[in-house]
Amino acid sequence: RVYLTRSNRIAEKFSGEVKFKTTKGEDKVARIMFLSGAIVDEPVIAKTDEQKKQENDEVNKQTQDEKAAPPRKPEFSPREKLVEVALQAENSRFFSRSIVNRVWAMLFGRGLVHPLDQMHSANPASHPELLDWLSRDLIAHHYDLRRLVRGIASSDAYVRSSTWGSAGEQPTPEFFALAVVKPLSTRQYSLSLRIASTNPERFMTTDSPEWPKRRDELERNSEGLSYQFEVPGENFQIGVDEALLFSNGSQLWNEYARPDGDGLVAGLKEKNTPAAQIDVAYWTVFSRAPLPEERSVCEEFLTKYAADPTVGLRQFVWSLLANPELRFNY
Repeated sequence: RVYLTRSNRIAEKFSGEVKFKTTKGEDKVARIMFLSGAIVDEPVIAKTDEQKKQENDEVNKQTQDEKAAPPRKPEFSPREKLVEVALQAENSRFFSRSIVNRVWAMLFGRGLVHPLDQMHSANPASHPELLDWLSRDLIAHHYDLRRLVRGIASSDAYVRSSTWGSAGEQPTPEFFALAVVKPLSTRQYSLSLRIASTNPERFMTTDSPEWPKRRDELERNSEGLSYQFEVPGENFQIGVDEALLFSNGSQLWNEYARPDGDGLVAGLKEKNTPAAQIDVAYWTVFSRAPLPEERSVCEEFLTKYAADPTVGLRQFVWSLLANPELRFNY
């Protein structure tokens, strides 16, 4: 019954049921049941055909009219009952373990239980003591997600390199001995491209009171591009359309490698030497300094365009934006 309104609000329909057919061919309606077997009985609410039509019309208006009033809460909310049941003492372990596992997977690229939706006795966690400890801590601190994220992100496991530099065979992913190289989501990637192609000296700092508004603006402006990228999944490969977008697409060249305004290329044009241009570009796009061999190649390339530096800088910036290092989280 959950749906998204035109104004990007989460709402619930006033009615709706899931029907299924048994192996004997009987038609039945699914009951609202939690993982533990706890059942929520939905109250019977008598409604006339006219009331049902009005409710359907209201839902349709919510999905089509961006200026519609906030959606009304239904008389009975399955989502609300799900929260009540999930937070009961005898059921909270299911809820907290799932939260921990999904947050861990978001940060590491793989869950302690993997696949994420297969949390059952036949698919145990790779580190059961850790999963149980984090779950208990989450409950004890009233489901404080900031505390959970801070704890995971400050762990030794999270800051490990994705490169195996030790002797012997490389450990398999479930040991988390290495950082998992994972693709950014389509929206993360489109927003990263927008930020990475902006002149850092013109970029609003996050401590500015106007930053939330600017952040929302950046997300809106980059959302359209996100639909042209391959959605990450298991054994992710860059799609042909995405590859052609970078090699032949005019949008990236005209918007993200433009030589004026608040673009990165315009900022690099203000630097006096190729070395300074390379430093600023690498820190802006990759958040790191260039390696010696990268600096050598880039300086040689920019020197070739000394007579027409704008063209060289646009090509240079484009090559960084199209680099796999920006597409993946190491």
